[in-house]
Amino acid sequence: MEFLNSQEKAQLQKILTHRTLLKTADAELRSAVLSNCGLGEYSALLPLEATTFQFVFSLCAKLSKVYITVEHSQRLGLIVFLEYLSQTDLNLAAADREIIEHVIGKWNLAQKNSAGNVLLLEQTNLPVRYLESLCTTYAQWRKVYTITDVVGQKQAEAEQSPLLFDFDLMVQTVEREREERGKGEEKVERLMVLEGLRKYASQHVLLVGRPGSGKSTALARLLLEEAQKSKEAGGTGGVKIPVLVELRYYRTSILDLIQDFLQRHDPNLTVDAETLKTWLRQGQLLLLVDGLNELPNDEARRDLQKFRQDYQKTTPMIFTTRDLGVGGDLDIVNKLEMQPLSEAQMQQFVQAYLPQQGEEMLRQLGSRLREFGQTPLLLWMLCSLFSSKMGKVPSNLGKVFRQFSQSYYGKLKQDVPVTEESRDWCQLLLEQLAFTMTQGKNRTDLQVAIPKQEAEEMLTAFLRDEGLEQPRSCACKWLKDLLKHHLIQMRAGDQIEFRHQLIQEYYTAEYLLKVLQSRAAPLTPQSWGEQDKTSAVFPPKVGGVRGGNSLNPGGISDEKLKREYLNYLKWTEPLALMLELVEDEAQVVRVVKLALEVDLRLGARLAGEVKLKHQAQTVGLLAGLEVPQLLQIQLLNLTKSEKAIPGLIKALED
Repeated sequence: MEFLNSQEKAQLQKILTHRTLLKTADAELRSAVLSNCGLGEYSALLPLEATTFQFVFSLCAKLSKVYITVEHSQRLGLIVFLEYLSQTDLNLAAADREIIEHVIGKWNLAQKNSAGNVLLLEQTNLPVRYLESLCTTYAQWRKVYTITDVVGQKQAEAEQSPLLFDFDLMVQTVEREREERGKGEEKVERLMVLEGLRKYASQHVLLVGRPGSGKSTALARLLLEEAQKSKEAGGTGGVKIPVLVELRYYRTSILDLIQDFLQRHDPNLTVDAETLKTWLRQGQLLLLVDGLNELPNDEARRDLQKFRQDYQKTTPMIFTTRDLGVGGDLDIVNKLEMQPLSEAQMQQFVQAYLPQQGEEMLRQLGSRLREFGQTPLLLWMLCSLFSSKMGKVPSNLGKVFRQFSQSYYGKLKQDVPVTEESRDWCQLLLEQLAFTMTQGKNRTDLQVAIPKQEAEEMLTAFLRDEGLEQPRSCACKWLKDLLKHHLIQMRAGDQIEFRHQLIQEYYTAEYLLKVLQSRAAPLTPQSWGEQDKTSAVFPPKVGGVRGGNSLNPGGISDEKLKREYLNYLKWTEPLALMLELVEDEAQVVRVVKLALEVDLRLGARLAGEVKLKHQAQTVGLLAGLEVPQLLQIQLLNLTKSEKAIPGLIKALED
């Protein structure tokens, strides 16, 4: 259904699911309908006895890929089916019939204009090959959560998994501060995500959402739809040329990022800085700027701020960020916040992804569905694990990540032709890579992408310190194995990144767990000046765990833990994941106490992240704080722990 936008697709699937004769679960009737419109041969490929949603989902996916001959012409199977339904289904309301006929008409028009559009594009200044490359590349946007495949294993068909945009992801306008909005009452809007982005793009808009909530996927989908629209328009109607600007790859300037993306999709495209400036002044581009929080330093942020100001009146721009507290908001007035999946959407997702096991997974999750399904990515990971792990739900999010990682080791062992040594070292290499990237180049900024050469040098030093022979050869070979078959990937400009920032945070958490449990304190990047750089990054092992120097045999000191980790925002998410993996209650209580000394809200957040069996102790720390009652209520609420309920009830009674 690539000729439809996301809203049209959602409308069509709702009609087919709830308001046509397909809502019956009668397999015989479904098969008869397909046969009557000449599509009977595809009945065997569809789950005729599945729920209505699952059947419609598979039907649309399959019939969008097949063509049949009707009166000497080739017609899309889905269109043939919709034409039959429109003519024969007496259950259809007039409004629903109009929508179906609109879909049919849109496909017919696209077929009629396709030949003429090719010629028209060639006669304009539109970058034709660039648009064609976008349409081809981002047609795979629906597979955004398929992390990786392994050698010798056939990739599943796209229609076998639910699509992120089949679940009507929503955004909500972010309410401005009282002094900014004046005396008038501001109305909060709820919109479908692409609708909201299009509505505010001309004024510039910032899309805010937690990691895995679908921000980058929304930009990928919008990029595809706008490229298709621009290609079909052939330079008419004021359609913009969409460009994805990925800030994680920032090295020199925003203009260079734009130029790199254009020429990546059309190497023969002649475009220099002056040409780009002309296009920007003339308003010919739509910029989709991803990852405001991923800019590497303040200089890059200043460059982006100036760039936005220079072209604010001429070029529509859409920005994304994971947290308004990281990287600022560039003074963008319009902000949209990704809304979490509703419980109904979560259940729909699980049932579509796991037709046979969905009910059992939902039963095991029970009240934990909200915690585990807070973002589409986490819910997808959980479904993936449940289908491959004998139908058992992990006990917390830390275990979800750990088991998800281990599932890939299993695939490496079974399917991928790599050496035993490579398999044995992959966990340590990924932990080392993640930790080094999170360290970044300074105290406050992390890296989400690093040059391949830098990664090779870092891993070479690590393996040399471990005493391996030919450390550089091993580092290069094993890094190549990981890039092919694991959770990191090569992107633009010879840059290496984890396939999602959440994955990087998980491996950083595993490294920090060893730091916490080691018998000696690790040195941090801020200690590099105290001895040679290699020993600072890769301190000597103590008791089989990598630690720092032997001057502190009791482990990392309280002051160092506060100063180097708890004190910086970039370590918060890895620390939260780490605490979900810590078994020792004394260590858990220690970390939460130290966090409370650094920042009360940080401590409250971490108190609720520990294993459930430790939460009585950690949440209990908040009850002993000598703070105003209103603040204590706020802190208890931040834990999101059931153990906070008695304290909240008592505070409210007082």
